[in-house]
Amino acid sequence: MKPQRNYITSFSNPKVKWVAGLKEKRNRDEEKKFFIEGYREIKKALTGNQSSPIPCLPISITSLFISPECFLGENEESLIESIRCPVFELPRKIFEKISYRDRPDGLIAVADTPSAEVPWKKIQSIDTNPILIIEGVEKPGNLGTILRTAEGAGVGLVIVTDPRIDLFNPNVVRASTGTIFTLPVYIGDLTEVLIELQKQGYKRYAVTPEGKTLYTSVNLKEKSVFLFGSEQYGLSSLAKELADTTLYLPMLGEADSLNLAMSCGIVLYESIRQRSK
Repeated sequence: MKPQRNYITSFSNPKVKWVAGLKEKRNRDEEKKFFIEGYREIKKALTGNQSSPIPCLPISITSLFISPECFLGENEESLIESIRCPVFELPRKIFEKISYRDRPDGLIAVADTPSAEVPWKKIQSIDTNPILIIEGVEKPGNLGTILRTAEGAGVGLVIVTDPRIDLFNPNVVRASTGTIFTLPVYIGDLTEVLIELQKQGYKRYAVTPEGKTLYTSVNLKEKSVFLFGSEQYGLSSLAKELADTTLYLPMLGEADSLNLAMSCGIVLYESIRQRSK
């Protein structure tokens, strides 16, 4: 049975203003909702990652806003039918107002904001390699790109500590291409997380321009945790003190550091190279 559709034809409709308002953090916090835009992203939110030994964030979609005029493929209708929630259909011009994209594909889902605190009770025994910790990340697009890279590199768990951004910022969802829903991503306290992972046999590597060891010179086949800091300030003194080893990437030009997401990608794919031998 197809879900009943509610048709919106006015820019002044309260639902239009409400969903557009979720672009702002204060509204997401107040409503305890966030929005997921795009066919690919919504599908990943629905399916998650059933094979992950660590649970992904549980996503519950509560309403769906669509504009068939914007659809790009042939599978949108089957996706819509698979979601049991109120559906609001809008003409292109109104949909473009609520969209976060320059070229929307006609699908926006609104979901309950899940708790993102590390569920230690559910993951008391961690046996995945590597793990990624991002401290104080400031740019949503960077975090989304890091998550996309981390999933591609086989990371089993990402923990964000001291975040300066909202984990459910639309830019995080977009830049991650929905991998925030298929990769276990949580928020945790830096000290607690590093002590817990040390107990579970992980080597903790802080990646920083002041590092003492070249990143290719350590054995990354063992259980590894990589720590990266914010774009502006890098890792805190505490993060570097708690790490077992500090790593650096060689810089041969005038620039003193790389983009955060790029640095993560280089180190994570070195981990793949070593583990695949």
